Amino acid sequence: MKNKNYLFIFSLIIAGSLTFLACSDDFLNTPPQGALDGAVLSTSKAGVDATVISAYKSLIGWTGNWNEQAWGTAPSNWVFNVASDEHYKGSEPGDGDETLQFQLYQWGPGNPNLRSKFAATYEGIARANAAIRTATTFGETNAADKVFADQKVGEGLFLRAFFHFEAYKVWKNIPYYLENDTDFKKPNDQPVLPLIIADLDKAISLLPDTRAQIGRTDKIVATAYLGKAKLYAKDYTGALAAFNTVIGSGRFSLVDCFYDNFSVAGDNNAESILAVQTSVNDGAADGDNSNFGERLAQPHGDSNWGCCGFKNPSHDLAFSYKVDDNGLPVLVTGSTVLARIPVGSSTPLDPRIDWTMGRTGINYLNWGPHSDTWIRGQGYAGWYSPKKNINAKGDANLDGSWSGAQLTALNVELMRYSDLLLMAAECEVEVGSLEKAREYVNAIRKRAGNCAQAPVGSSTISTSISDPAITQAVYKVGEYTTAWSNKDAARDAVRLERKLELALEGHRIFDLQRWGNMKEVLNAYIAREKGVVSVMSNASPVEDKHVAFPIPDSEIARSGGNLKQNSGY
Repeated sequence: MKNKNYLFIFSLIIAGSLTFLACSDDFLNTPPQGALDGAVLSTSKAGVDATVISAYKSLIGWTGNWNEQAWGTAPSNWVFNVASDEHYKGSEPGDGDETLQFQLYQWGPGNPNLRSKFAATYEGIARANAAIRTATTFGETNAADKVFADQKVGEGLFLRAFFHFEAYKVWKNIPYYLENDTDFKKPNDQPVLPLIIADLDKAISLLPDTRAQIGRTDKIVATAYLGKAKLYAKDYTGALAAFNTVIGSGRFSLVDCFYDNFSVAGDNNAESILAVQTSVNDGAADGDNSNFGERLAQPHGDSNWGCCGFKNPSHDLAFSYKVDDNGLPVLVTGSTVLARIPVGSSTPLDPRIDWTMGRTGINYLNWGPHSDTWIRGQGYAGWYSPKKNINAKGDANLDGSWSGAQLTALNVELMRYSDLLLMAAECEVEVGSLEKAREYVNAIRKRAGNCAQAPVGSSTISTSISDPAITQAVYKVGEYTTAWSNKDAARDAVRLERKLELALEGHRIFDLQRWGNMKEVLNAYIAREKGVVSVMSNASPVEDKHVAFPIPDSEIARSGGNLKQNSGY
């Protein structure tokens, strides 16, 4: 068991008793059925905090509804990121066709992944609003505990903003629900980012300076998300101010080894700003507190997991880790032929490639060498397996389950400090200092050169990139030593660094959408990939409509037509 004295040793009693918050077809408007109500919970600190914990529980995503393709609720958003240039659906033809729609740019409003994401996200919003109501009531009747109540309201406001922001990233045009709303058929006809920003501003004013438990939010964590929301709103000055507050606080720093962000031992390290807290063997049925959303991503065939071979990194992503003689990235452009990068190649590579994806012949997190037999049809799913969010040998998994090997206590990082530094670098390029942007990018590149995947048979997972035992690759990482003077070139460098650093963490598709270059980048990607992955020959061209996903048709019907469909669908 992952023994945490943290927030997310989730109580099934708490989460299950709050059924007045729970999800159904009318999840925002479900009456209590034998459950504790808000009036009862608002009479004690424990009751108030139970509602807050229930809202945090929704960060894990999993709704328990197998019939609604729960993979769409994964906190890493990997299903939606299939629509980027980072990874494919994977698996084999006929398996997970609802997810293949994202790879081929053929999704529609009936896609079950969209329905499950909408339901799970708005369940989180409903729980956050319940927490706000309960804490407010408690504060009104217990003046002596007003500080406690205000802090709980602050947590609820942060979570409400977080879940609305998740919905915004996917659909852009969404309804915004407040704690005292009684109309659960609100239209999606108002700008949402100002409401998210307002909630975060208020949350910051109420939250404590430091979080009481790992996994919770506080002023600095909320400020980090305020910066992100303002970045999406293209308020670069405001976003930079927020990011500078976080950087100046000294709370977070880059850990020495890149891999430490994706190991159970590295959970909640100095780089983790906010992560989904997971555990196994804690008494929860079916691994409900585990890293459930990633269970399809483990290698297939005769690997340790034997299932399921989804989320395979793209050839395009692998090529992105090639570097020049100075260790600087080489941009993949035009009709570049995406040949396989074999073990022992003399082509210099950024070592993050072998922390991000499994390559045949390379040590796979000490499970032995990655094998071609771990891929369910390489002509369809490519040559590589994902590594991030996959447990290393020795990490605990779920006991006593047919699928136990797939369910682990590996946290899912929602925001890392390197992510924040790169967002700050974006803002510096737009309204600040190109040299400051270069400094941030170089800090991340310097860290990337600290460690590499150890060779097969090593007693450790990581080693120095200069270790003479390394024969599987030539690793090299260089920093930008020439001053940045061209804004366009600086912008391109920052964007490429986000791709290299944050690959497979669920950011790429939303980055491309907000940058406004999605059509250009992805249509070129489709053209390159058609030559190496057979199914990409069926891909449709990326269009303007793809900058947002369609509102689920079931939700439009449920709203009585108040929800309007996104353009083009």
